[in-house]
Amino acid sequence: MANRLKEYGNQVLNDYFKYRPTSSSVKPVHVANGLFRLVSGESYTVDALNEWIIRWKQGKEVNPASQIRIKYNDAFDGSSFDDDEINMLRFFLNIIFNADNAAFPSANNTVLTISSKTQVRGAVALEAGLHSFLYRLLTTEVNGQPSTCLELVKGFLENENDDLSRIAAPLTKFAKKKTHEQATNSDLPLLSGVEARLRSSFDKLAKNEMSSGNKLLTLERIILFGCFAIINHLSSKVLDLSPEYSIDDRVPILFDADGQLDSVKYASEETLVVAKLLIEQFFEKGLEEILSAEKYQTFTHEEMLARINDLRLEESSRRTSNREEEDEKRKSYRALYLGYYEQIQDPFQAFIKASRFKLFADEYDTDPSSFISTFGGRIALLAPRAQGGKRKRYSPDPLIMEILLLTILEPGRGLTLSQLGHELWDRYGIIFGANPETDFERLTDWKVTQNTPGDLAGDLAKNAEKIADTLISMGYGKRYADGVTVISLRR
Repeated sequence: MANRLKEYGNQVLNDYFKYRPTSSSVKPVHVANGLFRLVSGESYTVDALNEWIIRWKQGKEVNPASQIRIKYNDAFDGSSFDDDEINMLRFFLNIIFNADNAAFPSANNTVLTISSKTQVRGAVALEAGLHSFLYRLLTTEVNGQPSTCLELVKGFLENENDDLSRIAAPLTKFAKKKTHEQATNSDLPLLSGVEARLRSSFDKLAKNEMSSGNKLLTLERIILFGCFAIINHLSSKVLDLSPEYSIDDRVPILFDADGQLDSVKYASEETLVVAKLLIEQFFEKGLEEILSAEKYQTFTHEEMLARINDLRLEESSRRTSNREEEDEKRKSYRALYLGYYEQIQDPFQAFIKASRFKLFADEYDTDPSSFISTFGGRIALLAPRAQGGKRKRYSPDPLIMEILLLTILEPGRGLTLSQLGHELWDRYGIIFGANPETDFERLTDWKVTQNTPGDLAGDLAKNAEKIADTLISMGYGKRYADGVTVISLRR
């Protein structure tokens, strides 16, 4: 791609996404590390804990037990352990602190399970700026105040009375502390649209968690919701930017209870496709604003072709063995533009679509739509969980359902299943069949129902009953004799 075109793409990602399309290797623990570092204002070198956890590299032992015994003699507190006992201890430490498989022989990119500020390390590439987006949501003042979530997280990170922190304590005492300046966001514009809704959810989650007393579960919930917020923002932000949509529009997210109803399963897969198309529109909207500043919207079809011909196309930053020559790249770029122009007869929009396609295909290791598929699987929002060729759908783990309830429900106030459906739609665009006719109409508006097999309207009601059964089994719901189900917080 031309360096200038890539620059356009990076501007869009910086100005609109707030995070770059990045490797599929990003995991919740990377988001946690970045956010916790910003909140606490501190990070540590985690070499000691990392050396205990990582024993092998390419089949060779790199940190043998004999070396561990000598180097970390103080950690044994006078106790005597033979090599087998040390290695067994290391095995269990790996299970506990490397739950996301984000530890490497070199500690430079390692991020471990975090239960206190002493396990927060410096920045790693795989954080991809995601934490900065969340930090901005939490620090921007609403009614003159930042989110209460910040103090809740900071307090928990400073409290090391939990089991995980106590286990790690003999090793984290070897860590070296670094101090970071905490960014202030007092001059940021007011939150609106999807960002305002997500901030409201963070505040409600923090409020409901303040009395839980379970530090580790609270930190897990906040990070998992943060990951969901990233996905929801990425697919929904274009609604706030484009005049094509109204303030009441939402991108549909159809929750499939168990994959047993073919019509619901198919429709849920289609809503994920819609989300990916909206992400493409999001990127294109950013390109539109940047290129408009350079008067690209005034170019005729012939002038746009001439512009493509004049662009200096250089080697892609992606190293491949079959790199296209410059003339082949230009030919491909021109063909894309002509294809889009034939469809829409608008040179400016055709150029934007062609540029977006080339940037996603040639410049980045992954694109935002692929990113949400992998990331959504990692937080158990999408199924199948594993990477692969199968179509994914929204089928959340009960833990994700529980977290979403905690972002909406008020203590002492129950919601009927129908009311819960309206709340989830208004906040996130989530549909699960609680209001079958309305939900069917919403899916129809987004052209999801056109090729859906079977009786989707009828199956939506069955799907809602299944989800209600799950919430009841978790202690969040009760079904009364008249058939009404009420969802409320557990006492």
